[in-house]
Amino acid sequence: MTRIKRFSLNYALVDCNSLQHALSVHAHLTEHPTPGQIELIPAAQTVLVHFATPQQTESFITSFTVPEHSETTGTQTTTRIIETVYTGEDLNDVANATGLSVEEVITKHSSASWQVAFAGFAPGFFYLHAPDNTMDVPRRATPRTSVPAGSVGLAGQLSGIYPRSSPGGWQLIGHTNAPLWDLTQNPPALLEPGNTVQFKPVRELVEIPASASVTPPQPPEKGVARLDAPGLQTVYQDGGRDGLSHWGVSPSGFADIAAAHEANRLVGNAVTVTLLENLGGGLKLTATDDIVLAVTGAQVSATVTSPDEADDKTPRTVRLYKAFALKPSETLQLGPTTGGLRTYLALRGGFEAPVEAGSTSRDTLSGLGAPPLTTGQTLYTANLPASAVAVGARPLDVPSESITLRVIAGPRDDWFTTESLEKFTATSWQVSDSSDRIGVRLTPENPRDSTTPVLQRSREGELPSEGMVTGAIQVPPNGEPVIFLSDRPVTGGYPVIASVHPADLRLLAQAPPTTRVTFTFIDPAS
Repeated sequence: MTRIKRFSLNYALVDCNSLQHALSVHAHLTEHPTPGQIELIPAAQTVLVHFATPQQTESFITSFTVPEHSETTGTQTTTRIIETVYTGEDLNDVANATGLSVEEVITKHSSASWQVAFAGFAPGFFYLHAPDNTMDVPRRATPRTSVPAGSVGLAGQLSGIYPRSSPGGWQLIGHTNAPLWDLTQNPPALLEPGNTVQFKPVRELVEIPASASVTPPQPPEKGVARLDAPGLQTVYQDGGRDGLSHWGVSPSGFADIAAAHEANRLVGNAVTVTLLENLGGGLKLTATDDIVLAVTGAQVSATVTSPDEADDKTPRTVRLYKAFALKPSETLQLGPTTGGLRTYLALRGGFEAPVEAGSTSRDTLSGLGAPPLTTGQTLYTANLPASAVAVGARPLDVPSESITLRVIAGPRDDWFTTESLEKFTATSWQVSDSSDRIGVRLTPENPRDSTTPVLQRSREGELPSEGMVTGAIQVPPNGEPVIFLSDRPVTGGYPVIASVHPADLRLLAQAPPTTRVTFTFIDPAS
């Protein structure tokens, strides 16, 4: 039976009974979009639908009738021919596992008509499904730490191609040099959900000419500042990459959206302009031109030192949440954070940074965007139009020692016992020091001696991969929640017990290790 479940405020999860049914629903919604529909994220047995408003989400949940078969118009799908050399390391193991000869494995794989079902764990990685495939191949008992780019693999009844070198547990049967993910191309992904893939056996691969190089925009000859120290980590961030989940690209962007928007507003920028996101304070830069800056986010000391100041003169303090000017050779120094975790530094006109997949944001999961900034790096302005500098604003709240997060139940709360749902809100959790921009890991503040997980499932088995949202609270088998942030994966395989209200995500992004976290369920309709 097909059900539609709420997933956070602006998402609905169509729970199908098979991959083929999920593909059918995806095809239907692609050709017949429902009001407010922004994006579709197909997965193994679900389709996640993103809406513009909570009201449109609720309307879809209560009124949409899920078709048992697609009502597509028969539009021709794109077929990609993937030339493949079948010499994979696991080819003999696959033959043994399926009771086939190596030649039969190759024939069955290359003769099947594979459909691009959904995006996976990295940009350009897609799960391929073939209705006529009869092979069912177990994953490797021990995943490889590095699978070469272009490897063709099998897992279960699915096939896939690794677009870049990464860890993986699929059985490798061949390799290709098809350009699966190329940022110089538009679109950068060779495949998309709904495409058909035909593997063509070849003895050797014809070298594919390198894509015509795209000359990146050259920064101005003169920078506006020099980064003297990045602190623990400083990265470029902007409004992110919304709408690219079908390529396996996470949204990324500002972790604390409100603080970042306020920093840009204070210097007269559009709110999504590129700025610096700093972790833990410690950032230091020296101006090489006249510039206007603003600092928001975590609580830090911010001081400015002029080179001509006497040694005994105290550096001047600049206020957070208020624009200030730096003259050439003046140095801005941020101290360590004393409240919160992430600080935002906006430059009037915006920072110049490389654009990848439509954004300058550093995605720490996929590696998109410029790497973290380093000592001595020159900073440039994008010279974007800016309005008048805004007056100071009231600082936004940041966590002190504890936070309470509003959460919306589901979509997989029915995977947990009644007792576990009660413990979920009754337990005082603590932010782990292994948290990052991908997700915040929680542990019980007062761990029990028992090895029994705090949150226990009410059912056995594994959940097929399904679409994820920022704020989703996954619970792996150890029973300790992981809350996804901006650099989250597009799909995940652990049940989501609840999702954090979008307005409370900034508190989580600002929560340093050891912060106490409690949850309270809310009615999304209220």
